[in-house]
Amino acid sequence: MIDFRFQTGPLSPEDFLGQFADGREPLPMAAFVALDERLRVFPTEFERMVTVACRFDNESFANFLDGAFEAGRPETLHLAERALRRRGLDGMEPWLIATLAQSERCRWLVDILAEIHEQPATRILLQLLDHPSDSIRRRAADGLASHRTTLDGRRLIRHLAEPLVRGLDAPDPLIAVRCLQRLADPALEPDFGMDLAHRSERVLINCVRHEKRPQVRGDAVASLGEIGSRNGVRCLVDMLHREESALHREVVIALRKIHPDRALMALLSLLQSRDPIIREEAANALGAIGDPAAAKRLRALIEDESADVRQEAVLALGKLGGSDVLSALELALADRNPAVRAMACHALAESVGTAAQGKLIAALYDASADVRGEAAFHLGNVGDENARTHLEAVLVDGARDCFGDRISGIARRALFRLERAREQRRREMERV
Repeated sequence: MIDFRFQTGPLSPEDFLGQFADGREPLPMAAFVALDERLRVFPTEFERMVTVACRFDNESFANFLDGAFEAGRPETLHLAERALRRRGLDGMEPWLIATLAQSERCRWLVDILAEIHEQPATRILLQLLDHPSDSIRRRAADGLASHRTTLDGRRLIRHLAEPLVRGLDAPDPLIAVRCLQRLADPALEPDFGMDLAHRSERVLINCVRHEKRPQVRGDAVASLGEIGSRNGVRCLVDMLHREESALHREVVIALRKIHPDRALMALLSLLQSRDPIIREEAANALGAIGDPAAAKRLRALIEDESADVRQEAVLALGKLGGSDVLSALELALADRNPAVRAMACHALAESVGTAAQGKLIAALYDASADVRGEAAFHLGNVGDENARTHLEAVLVDGARDCFGDRISGIARRALFRLERAREQRRREMERV
């Protein structure tokens, strides 16, 4: 390396800048100061130096970009930006990953990517739409808007699909899945058109069907759930009929995210699955959706062979509410499993309120401490003077429930809530 103090010496632009190509380690700041001063003195050398910089090997070019950014000298930074735009991103993946991890550098890079109309740049801009910084997200959206006019949709999809189809680790396949979801979901910006959306969704569906890496496949499943299209629903339901039980839970969770009118029939059919985990998750999802049309099918699960499935069915029926589920919840109060009986107490209180008082009082005398504790807790919320008498009767119950609480303590707190509610009603009547 020469002494960079002689920056305006007899060296040609090619020889002068060629010294930067030897850098396998960070270059001294003096080198970039010298380059900046030379460009100020000889502005006509700018384009020749851009050409030289574009010929650097990947490692030298990455060091040159880092040094130019750190130096912050305007002419040097302008040269680095112009070279990056002209050279493109081929072979720069490690440098891009490191740069994107730093907010200030990422903000600098996103504006350059907007002018690099090639697939890797578009992929990174799509990735940056999920960046925590509002400023970077806005700049990425603006950059994608400029890409839209020159975008070759099919080439972009092939680029995004490459790590999925070929099983590569770079570019990051998880980021590829998220970018494909961005393109496939009409609810997300930017909108690149229906043709690109359909192609992106097709790649995600093939990823769910054929991908061997569990995390990548799981992310693709979740993406189809977020998109919620009919083709996505059919793919997810089809996956539940395969023997890969490790994926079943993720598929049912994805189905929960889908709009009820598309997911309801699929979830109802899953209640008849031979896998108890699928039945359990489907019942949970139907409770979250809250469609009364599911009540009849859920009532049938009250007699399921799996206690976990029965619990989820009881909980889902409690969320649906209404007098038509009361008989099913009463049946659950007589279940052989105490956890199901305790869940029935909770569901009754949540669904029918004060109408559940009689059943909850009876549950105060259940053989299981868990059931007694659950009943006492809810009586403090929905009970009246009649409940008070029975709660006082269990103040001597020293057993503990599964949470470690004494039943007597739960009853005492329930009585306190009843007293507080009575006092509040008295005050309201006095005001009237």
